[in-house]
Amino acid sequence: MALLSGSEPPYDILILSNGPGELTTWVRPVVMELRQQLPQARLSLVLAPCPHASGQEMSIAQAFIDVDRVQDPDFFLAFLLTGQTEEAWDWARRGVVLFLGGDQFFAVWIARRLGYRLVVYAEHRPRWRPWVDAFALRTEAIKRRYDGGRLLGHRWAQKMHVVGDLMADGVASAVYLPGVPLPGWLGSRSPQPPAAKPTAGFSSLTQVFGPLQEASPSPVSGMEPAKTALERVEHRCSDGEWLPRGWQRLSDGNRTHYQVGLLPGSKPAKLSLGVPLVLAVADELRQMLPNVRFVIPVAPGQTPQSLAGYAHPKLNPDMAVIYGTSAILEQTNLGSQFVTPFGSIVQLWTSFPAYSVLANCDLCLTTVGANTAELAYLGVPMVVVIPTNKLEAMRAWDGILGLLARLPGLGTGLARLINRIALRWLNHLAWPNIWAGQEVVPELRGHLRPLAVAEQLRVLLEDPQRRQQMQTELQRLGGRPGAAQAIGQLVAQQLGRGLR
Repeated sequence: MALLSGSEPPYDILILSNGPGELTTWVRPVVMELRQQLPQARLSLVLAPCPHASGQEMSIAQAFIDVDRVQDPDFFLAFLLTGQTEEAWDWARRGVVLFLGGDQFFAVWIARRLGYRLVVYAEHRPRWRPWVDAFALRTEAIKRRYDGGRLLGHRWAQKMHVVGDLMADGVASAVYLPGVPLPGWLGSRSPQPPAAKPTAGFSSLTQVFGPLQEASPSPVSGMEPAKTALERVEHRCSDGEWLPRGWQRLSDGNRTHYQVGLLPGSKPAKLSLGVPLVLAVADELRQMLPNVRFVIPVAPGQTPQSLAGYAHPKLNPDMAVIYGTSAILEQTNLGSQFVTPFGSIVQLWTSFPAYSVLANCDLCLTTVGANTAELAYLGVPMVVVIPTNKLEAMRAWDGILGLLARLPGLGTGLARLINRIALRWLNHLAWPNIWAGQEVVPELRGHLRPLAVAEQLRVLLEDPQRRQQMQTELQRLGGRPGAAQAIGQLVAQQLGRGLR
């Protein structure tokens, strides 16, 4: 247990989070920053139950996040009610609770129980304002809307601190992770003349993408400078070590094929529809454009073997619902791949994060979720699918609706009704479209058929100007890194104020 200095007592930082998206894009960069700013802090991660969870959150946290201790979400309720963790953790007299996902009320409750100060990252709405010590806000608009106005501004405005979008830090931090090269991190993405006729319409990377092209690298002391990292990355990528077999960087002028990423999701409810759908789309698209290569970046918590279960008709009854394609899993000396009955090959990329692969995709087909924000920050054009072929499979709502939808027996019918109403009235669901308030990337929702989805991909692949416009808009919407550093400073300030 680390000490502040001399005989002063140790201090703890308890991070509350939940789903896999929050862990990889929020918690990871903040922990990296806290390790730099507050090396003496003991970092504890408490996982709350999440309707979006994959069930592998403990494994993700232990493998990718440098915290001192983690508690499984199965023991969260007991901790909330009794204050005791599964392993009977001890707590320092001084500390901070940092909210990075879940229900803000839980963070308030835990902070009051421990007597710790509370910092909340509010992506949309800062709740429980009287009981929170500091809010880290994503945008200035949120601050103006919730700072208390003229009447209560003197009480709440001083708690509101605009830090930016943590998702940008989640992507930016990957350039510093061993084995995760991002070619041309500070470059720009722009089309080049095709080297041969089959490559007509390709966009490419002069160095590679964009939302952070003018931003400074993440200002974490001790990290490898961006230029050095870039030189290392370009060398490794030139050897093909960080791309699937047969793939090339988009900047390569002699490329004769399109490169398409398929992101079917990470949770069972999405994968049961998503895996057979993207495989069927690959079959249809290959009939239209034979010079296409496909890859599925395997989400953390999943394996090629687990995905293979969703590609097997006897193990996945939803395959017929989505008009999907089956596939067999092949193991080669260069990795795993799916092979469909129609001969389509979809490579499986198991390194995480898969930014080096995604950044070199001409186009991605993806479900909704944090991945749409990550693709936006990488400047990768995308088509987003929200299949309603099986409405009861979508049970990822928070709050009372989520609880009702997951009730045994009645839950299936309620989920179908809730989703029918919600999908009719909800506007945009992909993050770049939510940010822009309009459709920047196509959202295909409804009773989807693979042929129609493949046709949308074909149109975009053969329209380089449309994809370039999409890239430009995604880069404009994407934030710049710095939120994690600002949150670390807020935590340090609250620790400096001592006990609550």
